[in-house]
This record gives sequence, structure tokens and C-alpha cells, in this order.
Amino acid sequence: MSVVRLLEDAEIEEYARIALDAFPAMLSDLGEEQRKDWIERMKKTQREKGDVQYYGCFRDGKLVGGMRLHDFKMTLYETQTLVGGMGNMCVDLLHRREHVAKELMEFLHRHYRERGATMTTLYPFRPDFYRGMGYGYGRKMNQYRFRPSDLPRGSKEQVSYMDDSDRKLLHECFNRYAHRTHGMIEKKERHFESLLKRHKVIGIKKGDRVRGFLAFGFKKLMEDHMLLHDIEIHMLVYESREALMGLLSFLRKQLDQVNRVVLNTQDDDFHFLLHDPRNGNPKIFYTSQEVNVQGVGIMYRVIDNRRLFEELKEHNFNDESIRLKLNIADIFLPENDGSLVVHFEDGKPKLADDEVFDFEVTMDVEWFSSLIMGVVDFRKLWEYGLAEVSDEGYVDQLDRLFLVQRKPVTIEEF
Repeated sequence: MSVVRLLEDAEIEEYARIALDAFPAMLSDLGEEQRKDWIERMKKTQREKGDVQYYGCFRDGKLVGGMRLHDFKMTLYETQTLVGGMGNMCVDLLHRREHVAKELMEFLHRHYRERGATMTTLYPFRPDFYRGMGYGYGRKMNQYRFRPSDLPRGSKEQVSYMDDSDRKLLHECFNRYAHRTHGMIEKKERHFESLLKRHKVIGIKKGDRVRGFLAFGFKKLMEDHMLLHDIEIHMLVYESREALMGLLSFLRKQLDQVNRVVLNTQDDDFHFLLHDPRNGNPKIFYTSQEVNVQGVGIMYRVIDNRRLFEELKEHNFNDESIRLKLNIADIFLPENDGSLVVHFEDGKPKLADDEVFDFEVTMDVEWFSSLIMGVVDFRKLWEYGLAEVSDEGYVDQLDRLFLVQRKPVTIEEF
């Protein structure tokens, strides 16, 4: 019989061994000293009993797999809410295909349900694997590679280097942005100590506030060419149009020594900013030229449908008035499987105890998770056969009901 529990100090090293075996391509560059430092950092984190903790799956007293859990504070429309994050899932090579990952995931969902969370989130090693556990896709990540000279001209007069004395201001700027941006996860101040050590950081200061900042580094393109570099942007956060223009102006000024700027962002419209949006790859398909590459990243999962609507009781679903019965299939988490009736009055949802409704909507929990986060429109799910409506005359109204003007942004790395 398996037991999933917090790892003890003496068990962290075995967890590290399992993780190194599970992700050889990702962790193969760790030297012995780096491995020891990593283990000590994990032990320190575990002893602090903060918002990051390590759990292991044990069978007959032997550690056969583990994971790292994060207590996130995420902005869900207008509400800051607890969301469980899962990272570094690993299974011992001798116990693959023995449902260790399944048992870890079952623990994850019940652990956060008991604590009042309505959602969990993760980055998949295989999207199809986690889809089978009820996770829906988040927004795709875009990678743009553009020349500095293709950015708009602007003033960088207010741009300055940030150092440790600015740590608190950077933290406050980030969390102001996070608190008003659907999908963003709040950060602790300690993150910015690490950010300033690992990256160059420039920012826009106005009075006693940082209004936007850019964390970046240089990447050498050729070993035998010391003057050819790209700039890789690690983080771009801004609170105003003026702050964005100032940060982009700084990047434009690097055109003499920088080949291309590499930006990973969930912004699908960034190419409108660029004079020439092409990414340097001379690839043409269907008469279109490559501008960016995209990848599936963050995935979301609703773990408590009923509590979710209670949490969103003040959210306005676009002023729509409608009474619907939601049938959400959740075979992986039976506690969350079933139906609920929701009455929307002028956009505000209210759970109904009776069976009074106008029509029914049926879908699996992974598609409902993407829908409620505003990643995908209802009409698309219906057209793709991923959602069913008992009366198709309501499809347009359902599309308006769940429409999100600003799709979620989640840039947390974990």
C-alpha cells in the first residue's frame, strides 16, 4: 500500500537521485558541488515549511517517487485565490508504469481541495498525460526573435539599472501587475533577490515607484565570435504604455552589438509592435512567413466546481442572464464529478438548490477548466465536439457568457 507524505530531511537526497534519473537531459549538467548545493537548498526549503514543500510516495517504506508542491496566490479575474502548483514530478526508474504518478496526483488534488483551493496548475512533460488527469490547456507561449532596430523609437530617459536597494520596489511593481492581471501569480520578495543576482535588471522609476522593469542576459551565438550576441529577456513587466515604450527603447539602443532579442510571451499580438516581425528563419508555409514559434505550456485544472462558482459570485459574466445545468465529467477526481445548476442574473452566478434550468451543458473537466479560465471560447469547444448543449439555440449566449476580454497571463516558472 502506498503512502504519500512530506519528505523528511534525510529523504531529500534519495529524492534528488530519483529526480536526476528522471530528468537526465535537464539535470545532466549538474556537477557534484551543484548537486550538493541543490540538495541543501531543498532541505532548507523543507525545514522552513513555507509555500514550497516536497512530498514523496512510499511503498513498503521505500521512496518510489516524489513531487514539489507550491501554494500559489493567483488572480482569478478580480479575486486572489489559493491555487496548488505541482513541479518536479519524478518516479524511480524501477517503478515506472506502476501508477506512482497517478497516486501522487490523486494526493495533490485532495490535498488542495481539503485546504479550500478550487484549482491546481502545472507545466506538463507530456500534455496528453495530464489531459488524462483532467488538466486543460492554458494559453500558448510565443517565442519572438526580432532585431533591436525593428522596435519603435522612444525615450529611455527614465531607464536605470536596478540593484538590491530596489528589491522592494520591484516586488511591489510585480505584485501590483499580478493583482490586476487574470491568471498571474503573486511573488514573494525573496524572488527579486535571486532575480537581481542572476540577471541584469533595468527599470522605469517614477517618484517612489518602479513602473516597469526588464530582466535580461546576453547569449553568445558563436564560440569563436566574441562580438555576436543575442539578448534573452527573462521577465518583462510594465504598468503603463509609457513604461513599456521606455523599456523597448532601451532594447532598441542595443542594435550595434546585439543580433536579435529573444522574448517568450503569451502576448499573441506582439508582432504589431515590430517594423519587421519575421524571426530570421526563412521558412514559408501556405504563403506565410514565420514570425514566432509557439508551444503548449501551463495547464489548469478545476478541482472543486461548486466552490469555484461560490468564489466567483461577484464576477460579472458579461451581464448575461441565463439558467443552466452544468454536467462536468471528472473520472480522475470522483468528488468533483457530477452536475450543478447555476443561475446567472445580470452576469452574477448563483448556485441553485433546485433543478430549475433552461438547458444543459455537458463537457469533461479539462475543457471546462480551459473555458472558465478564458483560454478558449465556448463556441470553439462546441464546434470541436468537446462540449454538448441540449438546445443549440443557446450556443451564442453561452459564447457571450464565458467570453473573456483579456485572456489569462501566467508567467510563473516552477
